[in-house]
Amino acid sequence: MIRTQIYLSTEQWEALHAMSFQTHQSMSELIRAALDRKYLRAGPSSFEASVRAAFGIWKDRDDIGDTAAYVRALRKGARLQRLQQLRKKPHA
Repeated sequence: MIRTQIYLSTEQWEALHAMSFQTHQSMSELIRAALDRKYLRAGPSSFEASVRAAFGIWKDRDDIGDTAAYVRALRKGARLQRLQQLRKKPHA
């Protein structure tokens, strides 16, 4: 590891100090973890951005039918009974 010094505002230091106390991690550990998340890894923020970008992309499609009606039809069918019968059959 390389030792370095940084300047923090009073507000930043207080927030970091409080988080250090709550998590039982050193302030250095918290800073390193924040830097890793922000600059070194495609963490939750990248995943969240991808999910937000994809959210609703099919909302205006009219070629896939009504998904709620499809699910209701599945639930009305005999699928559950067929599965229960399969469970009762002895395995070969």
